[in-house]
Amino acid sequence: MDIISIHYGHNATVGLMREGKLVALVSEERFAYEKNRSGFPHQSLKWIKEKFNVDLSESLVVLAGKEIYNVLPSGTFNYIKHRSLFWYITYLFPSIYPILRPLIRHKLSIQHAKRKLHLKKLLKEQYGIENVLFVEHHACHAYTPLWFIDKKKDFSVITLDGGGDGLSGSVWKWNGKMERIETIDVKDSIGVMYSIVTQFLGMKALEHEYKVMGLAPYAKRKYAEKTYEKYFKSLIRVDGLKVKAKFPTSRFSYYLREHLCGERFDNIAYGIQKLTEEVILKLVRNVVDALSIPNIATSGGVFMNVKANMLIAYMNLNDVFFTPSAGDESNPIGAAYYAYMHHLKGNLNKIKPIKELYLGPSFSNDEIEEFIKKKELKRKYKVSYYKDIEGVIAELIAKGEVVARFAGRAEWGARALGNRSILADPSKMESFFKVNDQIKMRDFWMPFAPTMLKERADEYIENPYKRKAPYMILAFKSTEEGRKYFRAAMHQADKTLRPQILERSWNPEYYKIIKEFENITGIGGVLNTSFNLHGKPIATFPWQALDVFENSKLKYLAIENWLIEKKN
Repeated sequence: MDIISIHYGHNATVGLMREGKLVALVSEERFAYEKNRSGFPHQSLKWIKEKFNVDLSESLVVLAGKEIYNVLPSGTFNYIKHRSLFWYITYLFPSIYPILRPLIRHKLSIQHAKRKLHLKKLLKEQYGIENVLFVEHHACHAYTPLWFIDKKKDFSVITLDGGGDGLSGSVWKWNGKMERIETIDVKDSIGVMYSIVTQFLGMKALEHEYKVMGLAPYAKRKYAEKTYEKYFKSLIRVDGLKVKAKFPTSRFSYYLREHLCGERFDNIAYGIQKLTEEVILKLVRNVVDALSIPNIATSGGVFMNVKANMLIAYMNLNDVFFTPSAGDESNPIGAAYYAYMHHLKGNLNKIKPIKELYLGPSFSNDEIEEFIKKKELKRKYKVSYYKDIEGVIAELIAKGEVVARFAGRAEWGARALGNRSILADPSKMESFFKVNDQIKMRDFWMPFAPTMLKERADEYIENPYKRKAPYMILAFKSTEEGRKYFRAAMHQADKTLRPQILERSWNPEYYKIIKEFENITGIGGVLNTSFNLHGKPIATFPWQALDVFENSKLKYLAIENWLIEKKN
């Protein structure tokens, strides 16, 4: 039986598990061309159904989450607005909060039950789906790493996010079976606090948290520490395997307005980043001590914080795994595993581990040629076909050019891993300014990242425990060689690198580009940033690639074996 797994909220995503293998995973944002698209992922489901000839009436459809928000049949779910009444009540009446909360939860449970019936009806009427299973939100997060880790080992599994199904975190033990050990309430959410700070600083909650993380190292430590000590340090604490907030974190926005208006923006970013790091590190230590399992797997949106992940990676632990693109878009992965394991009683030995994440659409050279003809691109641009397009790309990058690469199956998740990437020479700051000012137009403090050949990575990063980093979800301190040759692909304030460490077998064509670049320059890596305009999702379809190309100063687009070049 095929398993279709669906996350229907923020950054809606659909996956297909067939014969123990995850064969497809796509997010609705890539089809709608709207970043972090919420609502039911109709287009993603349709693509999987048609591309893989799925009989939905004979499939098991798994929904990631038991609480159904008002995002059906389509539309945008506003995380902040949805909870505003709850926040308002808890701020004005904190003394009766314990009395009000059960009543509010009861009312919400009735609403979710009604929406669940509506969703089942929609699935049956529109798609003929009969078999539907709902899996709790943090169970989805917890089961996601099982696709990647060595399941013969025991693991401590930690999930942390803004919130889902009434929780913001959980602690689990894997020893051949999954056992939930502890839960963390949504009112004690470090993820919600981070999102509220993001909004307080004038950025977009549930999207721009990475900007706050990138800004934090620019703060002057002398002054930022005072801000942290005075305003942040006592807000939330780790008590055993629990996280406890000083007050419901839904009221944090009012705290910020009362105490931090007029405080420097970079000090605020530093304060919430350090608080997050302290909470995560203490929780990890406590979990390892309590469970006596020095192998850690993490999941949930809070673990998109690569600087906090770096500190975990530098802890003296046996094995550490960070779920790639660990936000809710990863929940269909865990939901599929949970359904296979508990509902279908499948043989876990038949599950094929996930390595590379190229799980989206692809296009043949013939399809690209037809697209070029249809758009009459040869009239506007220089268009050439190269059998060895990888060598051509490497030569252009070595000459200081910036090239967008569109090839093979699109990668799933927030990180470009070579198939939908903008590539440049990492050693020259001109690359940084070209990519940033001409194409990405990002805030000045935001860094770019590199892809490194696995056999050269130790020259460029400090990795004493030999942590694996194939997914750009983990930062490292740079070596002297790293600071010399990856100047344009590192954080300019703290000199950290967030690499994709690439093995040849994971993506031979992309590996070939970097190897050819290495042969020319001696540098075993390139600057790699996602192929998109700022505020848009990664270009997944040819028309989206053309949109980026035509609405930026990008000069070269390598689309499969075709090179499109703007004329002078």
